[in-house]
Amino acid sequence: MTTKRKLGYTWYPKDWTNSDGVFELNLAERGLYRELIDIAMLNDNKAAVKLDIWSRRFGSELDELNSILNKLINLGLIEIQDDNLFIPSCEERLVLSRSGREGGKKSKPSGKPLGKPLGKPLVKPLGNQKKEKRKEKKAIPSFDEFKEYALLKKKDVCLTDLNLKYESWVENDWRIGGSKPRDIVNWKSTLLNTLPYLKTVNIKEEVKAIPHWNEKF
Repeated sequence: MTTKRKLGYTWYPKDWTNSDGVFELNLAERGLYRELIDIAMLNDNKAAVKLDIWSRRFGSELDELNSILNKLINLGLIEIQDDNLFIPSCEERLVLSRSGREGGKKSKPSGKPLGKPLGKPLVKPLGNQKKEKRKEKKAIPSFDEFKEYALLKKKDVCLTDLNLKYESWVENDWRIGGSKPRDIVNWKSTLLNTLPYLKTVNIKEEVKAIPHWNEKF
């Protein structure tokens, strides 16, 4: 019994070198991004984010790994959707692969009509997805909900810094800044990537410093 060997995918150096996002990366950041592209392509753009495993696999400290991932997210090169890795630049080729074309390569027309249509892709092209997301009303949480989730993940986070981060996202129309601003689609995932960079404080001292939050504790 023979098994079907899964083919690789075509790499386009020109796309890589002409990418504005890649231009902003240093050598270590490019290396991780390149590894993540392989992971995304081999897992249909739905690979689970496993920081501990990635840290050991790539020989990187968790703090360094988090820092690079956060930069890749801010540049719009990767997204974290429901704790899964999603890379927009991989999606177009994966759509072709899902519709039956090996390796995600565009086939040349044969001149003869196909006996059967290829069928619709399982997901819509990324461009259409982005247009639909822009039309949807942004679900911006209240600060209480935002704070409650942050404290659940990091009990000693500085609430002053947390409030400033929340206000900055609201002022920016619920978008992350940077060279390529992007909408915050999943605020919980985005907040999880941001929390490691917010200061920690003694909880009792902060309660005294911010009277109007006393009743919340």
